[in-house]
Amino acid sequence: MAQAGLAVREWLGHRTTIAAIALVVAGLLFIGLEVQSPNSMYFTGERVTGTVQGGIVFYDVNGSQYTQDYPQLSAPPDGTKVGVYLYPDNPSTALVDRPTRWIEAAAILVWFVAAAVLLVAAALHRRAVRRRNERH
Repeated sequence: MAQAGLAVREWLGHRTTIAAIALVVAGLLFIGLEVQSPNSMYFTGERVTGTVQGGIVFYDVNGSQYTQDYPQLSAPPDGTKVGVYLYPDNPSTALVDRPTRWIEAAAILVWFVAAAVLLVAAALHRRAVRRRNERH
């Protein structure tokens, strides 16, 4: 048991582990910012399908029709189907799906992916060094 504690302390002492922890903390900060943003509806809301007509998106929720302005400068042709994200208890407040949703998701995920890649690369490097030292 004491050996396991020593191994964990040694692992936590590596610069790569500290850097990975810093990356995870940065990712958690981004999640905290996103949760406070109105755009969190993209990730926590319900998706319904709307139809573009004249630059306005029409969508139905529980038999009632709602509208949102299309958020980009040039709206797609009339009749185009688009995703609309909303909270069922307040369907009049909604967000029309946009590419920025994927940018926001990437801005959150990149921190965690970088931490994982860093930890795997460091573990592989330590393993290679250990094997090389065992041969000599």
